[in-house]
Amino acid sequence: MLAFPRPASSAFYRPDIDGLRAIAVLSVIAYHIGVPGLPGGFVGVDIFFVLSGFLISGLLRQELLATGSLGFAAFFARRIRRLGPALMLVTLVTLLAGYMVLLPDAANTLGREARAVVTLSANHHFMKHAFDYFNTATDLKPLLHTWSLAVEEQYYLLWPLLMLGAYRAGGGEKALRPTLLAVLLLSFAACLSLSYSDMPKAFYLMPARAWEFAAGGLLAWLPLRHSRSAWHANALAGGGLAILLCSIVLLDEHSMVFPGWVVLLPVCGTLLVLAAGGLDPHHAPGRLLGSRWFTALGLLSYSWYLWHQPLLALGRYYDVGQRDLLRDFLLGGVLALFLAWLTYCLVEQPVRQRRWRCFATDKSTLWAGLAMSVLVWLVASAAMYMPKKYPWPGYQAILQVKQDQAQLPPGCDMPERGVPLSPQASCRIGPAHAPLQLLAWGDSHTDHAMPMYQLLAQAQGVGILRRAYHGCPPLVDAVPVGEGKVRSWCLNHSRAVMAELASLSRSGLHGVLMNVRWNGYTALPVAGSASITGLAQADAQGNVAVAGAMLAGVGQLDRAHSLQVMAASLDRVASQLAALRLKLVLLAPEPEMPLSVPECLARRGAAACHASRADVDRQRAAILPILQQVASRHANVRVWDPIARFCDAQTCYAAAAGVVRYQDQNHLTASMSRTLQADFAPLFSWARQP
Repeated sequence: MLAFPRPASSAFYRPDIDGLRAIAVLSVIAYHIGVPGLPGGFVGVDIFFVLSGFLISGLLRQELLATGSLGFAAFFARRIRRLGPALMLVTLVTLLAGYMVLLPDAANTLGREARAVVTLSANHHFMKHAFDYFNTATDLKPLLHTWSLAVEEQYYLLWPLLMLGAYRAGGGEKALRPTLLAVLLLSFAACLSLSYSDMPKAFYLMPARAWEFAAGGLLAWLPLRHSRSAWHANALAGGGLAILLCSIVLLDEHSMVFPGWVVLLPVCGTLLVLAAGGLDPHHAPGRLLGSRWFTALGLLSYSWYLWHQPLLALGRYYDVGQRDLLRDFLLGGVLALFLAWLTYCLVEQPVRQRRWRCFATDKSTLWAGLAMSVLVWLVASAAMYMPKKYPWPGYQAILQVKQDQAQLPPGCDMPERGVPLSPQASCRIGPAHAPLQLLAWGDSHTDHAMPMYQLLAQAQGVGILRRAYHGCPPLVDAVPVGEGKVRSWCLNHSRAVMAELASLSRSGLHGVLMNVRWNGYTALPVAGSASITGLAQADAQGNVAVAGAMLAGVGQLDRAHSLQVMAASLDRVASQLAALRLKLVLLAPEPEMPLSVPECLARRGAAACHASRADVDRQRAAILPILQQVASRHANVRVWDPIARFCDAQTCYAAAAGVVRYQDQNHLTASMSRTLQADFAPLFSWARQP
């Protein structure tokens, strides 16, 4: 039956807890929508963690004291009834919608995310593939928010076992609080350590978040007695709400380390409000939190949380990755809340009240949970591969452009650690028996120049060795740092290539062609960036000295310092190549477009997809002088600038003369790359001569 959500009548029910859930879900969703003035809304997840620990640890303690044991089947059946059906529904609907909205590669990624959801490993998946939760690229990940559900369920797979073991080994209740306190202290220490060394791990991993659940659980086990003075409860609750409000309004992921020390604010604020309810259930702030609208939103919070991120991500993906406050409010706010209400009435409540036969008993619920997981796994697996074979009608024009890319040598891989280099025979282009005279070295922009190189290699009878590693600049003493990671694999790869060049120079290699997306490594959030990444100086052993938690764009990883490191390191590469009697051609940066071109052309028309020449000149303003200065200092270096082939005085064109120039925002199509061969031919010929 559809009705206004109302809490179940119970002597133990605390409406202020549903009010806290409302604050948590409102802050998270407002943050994801992009509501101005709430930069710290992401702390709503921390509020949820504390509330979960408070409620579930309290229930487990009651069961232990009453029976001396824990019913694991009943516990996990309750978890499945609480979380499983709604999660399955949202995941399946997201996969179906993803087939209609996403391009095949993105649909494949969504299928992998869905499989991680049902194996309770979404946090590990996103730590590996999303890196930085605060990165704008996460706007387009429909199931990103399930990382928090994975953390919670991983905690509750272990915590009941630890409780029971401590209870029996320690002689009863007296062992429970020390055990919980130990979990809290050890986990918080891990959280702080990782926050300042490997921030994604601190954010995503359960051991670094367990202390938040433990803090709520420890409060549930404290002997709070009702206070005779309402003043105590009012002060605690008022202070707690003030701390939560300050956390939501003042915290900012761009200027702090998170979780770090600052996560204490939302955790302590939540604990204070919960403690106030234990002292006096009728305190004034509690009556506000327990009002009808707050409790209704609290009851809908789980389903609302589930629905909002898929709707936001799919809407933004269809709109070429752009945020729009009104659209996002309607999708993630209004529509998601309506779907949450339907889900609560038609799925959550019937399941929790055991009106569906498959959830009537604990045993049947466990089997139902397994069946739901298998079903989602199978549908997700189909979603990974079906769209590529049977794409959604109407996407053919976009896919045709996306597939207009370089045909790279098979077996020329990018190993996880950057080394060992693939065999030279697997990375050669050009005529089969042509002498190896050039090496193409760089990142993914080297690969989009390969069609041009291939034509010139065939025409001039030259062999070219490909040494490209995406996301890595060809520098031997500078390391990209960002997303909470030091890309040490880039340094490994570059140093291996330089060592290889020493031997190749003795066997007929004459030149190096270098095309690199330099702005992607110099702390500039350019169009299409996955994140802000800076360059750090590396010593002979590959070590870098970077302060704090490696926040790119700040301190030693800011724009000015990264440009300095780039200029000095590139100059040293030029010197090393000169010592090897090798020439170097530096390709100047191609213009980057404001939106992904194939989707933009299909959905917005060509006029919306071009870039202004003034914007492109600003993109290149810091990089081009560095390349020119390196060339002026070294006789073996020249710079080739293709800007005239892309731009006139006012506009840089995403497509022209029937040729779509870009696969996305910054990678050229193979068709466009081939059109540049005549312009590049003189420098190509220069580079291959002794």
